[in-house]
Amino acid sequence: MGNLGVPELLIILLLLLVFFGAKKIPEMAQGLGKGIREFKKATREIEADQTTPLPAEVKARTSRCPHCKSEISGDPRFCPSCGKSLESVTCTKCRTVNPAGSKFCSECGEKLA
Repeated sequence: MGNLGVPELLIILLLLLVFFGAKKIPEMAQGLGKGIREFKKATREIEADQTTPLPAEVKARTSRCPHCKSEISGDPRFCPSCGKSLESVTCTKCRTVNPAGSKFCSECGEKLA
């Protein structure tokens, strides 16, 4: 009872042609094709997201203290091991921003506080 033969398919196609017209059927098929392509693309993206390693921004959250070299996770202001500041240092002489842990200014060579 669930098998569709050639006569049944022809009747269905004839009914579609009568209800929607010759111009509308190709548009409907094109829309159906686009929908299937979009669905497959979304499925592939979801599968790729589940198999890819962590993005660079998440990896960047794990770093090392420039003072004691202990591993730091997240984005803290101070090292949990040695307690020193992890924020960049601004030179008082030339106002250059230097990375955390710098002892001397990279621009003018002034000793940093």
